Amino acid sequence: MTSRLLPMPQSGERGFSLLELIVVLAILSLIVVAMAPLITPSHRGAMIDVAARELALALRETRTAAIYGNRRTTFTLDGPAGEYWSDAAPARRTLPVKISARFASQAELGQIQFFPDGGASGGTIVLRDAHRSAAIRVDALSGRAQFNVNP
Repeated sequence: MTSRLLPMPQSGERGFSLLELIVVLAILSLIVVAMAPLITPSHRGAMIDVAARELALALRETRTAAIYGNRRTTFTLDGPAGEYWSDAAPARRTLPVKISARFASQAELGQIQFFPDGGASGGTIVLRDAHRSAAIRVDALSGRAQFNVNP
């Protein structure tokens, strides 16, 4: 009986080594990871998050000015113009272009008053873009502003 052995590969007939395969797979995975944001944009809803945070911050600044200044302050929202301002920061700030704002009462132009004791007139501002919405709620008793972003 003779045993059959596989012939030894000649030079130039060798296959790929394990190391070569791992390097190729690593390069391909880096390409896929680099291309993923271009294929599926994850920043689609990020603008509504940023706008809600900035609006909540402006409301908190207005409340803080009322408490430390011991005076009534006013936050104003002009939805059609996409602008908001307050007594604490009178410079008009603008919302991103594709985001609309209005009060939950459907009023596009309105104000929220903040009082020296920390309270407020209260209200809810709703932000919307093509994909998501956010609600910034000002509690009438405490004057605190909280926001909630909906998918």
